[in-house]
Amino acid sequence: MRIINRKMMGTICLALGTFINPIGFDILVYKLTELTKNYWSTMYVLYFFALLLSGFSYISFKLNKRVLGNWLLMIGLFLNPFGYDVLVYSINSITNDYWMTMSFLYMMTIIFFGLFMLFYQINPLKSFSPQIKNAHTKVKNKLRKI
Repeated sequence: MRIINRKMMGTICLALGTFINPIGFDILVYKLTELTKNYWSTMYVLYFFALLLSGFSYISFKLNKRVLGNWLLMIGLFLNPFGYDVLVYSINSITNDYWMTMSFLYMMTIIFFGLFMLFYQINPLKSFSPQIKNAHTKVKNKLRKI
């Protein structure tokens, strides 16, 4: 019998948080829906471009253009609404407000990322402290030069 431990739960929370994270995608879907006047037409456009860019990525990798292939794959994966479209549509059917739906998804993303840090015992202040200090020092030095 396999027991689910805290690391496995943390990984599941990270995957869920990453999947429902609408950063950037929410505005793209909103603007495309305004343009197409239909949610599912927007999704078909996104699926088309995701498939097209993934195909170009495959061709780029075959031609040993790895940097281009990686960029095309990254953009194609960003545009791929697989599963996310049904989730947003379902929640939007309940709330009847697109931005309320996005707020709910942002809230769930924060909860899942928080649970991930809890299960992996990551202290975000301690983990990001060196980067924050480094950025502060760089900004301070640039301001001195001005």
